[in-house]
Amino acid sequence: MFYDNFKDACRRNGTSISAVLAAIGKASGSVGAWKIGKFPRLDTVMEIAEYLQISLDELTYGLGQAPYSGKTHNNEIDSEWIEIISQIPEERQQLCKDFLRTHMVEKPKKYVNSKRA
Repeated sequence: MFYDNFKDACRRNGTSISAVLAAIGKASGSVGAWKIGKFPRLDTVMEIAEYLQISLDELTYGLGQAPYSGKTHNNEIDSEWIEIISQIPEERQQLCKDFLRTHMVEKPKKYVNSKRA
């Protein structure tokens, strides 16, 4: 659960949820919803991960629990992907990788029966 993962990450970093939220300029009003299983907006999760210098996977799944195996399934890389990736600033690359792993583990429903999937 996001709340538990966030709380654990804060503990490991010697801080608290309220301190992190204050530091990134977010109100703590949603914390109660997170405790019961709601997930915050992606931009908020990204800011929290960046502030704590941890991955989105860690906040989403827990430390060491991400379903990503780290193996590539295809050695060919589309030239458009190479162009896009080359434009990502180095300090944001890990955040982008984590986002893709977190949100693309399963095919989005709109692509399940599509030739684009």
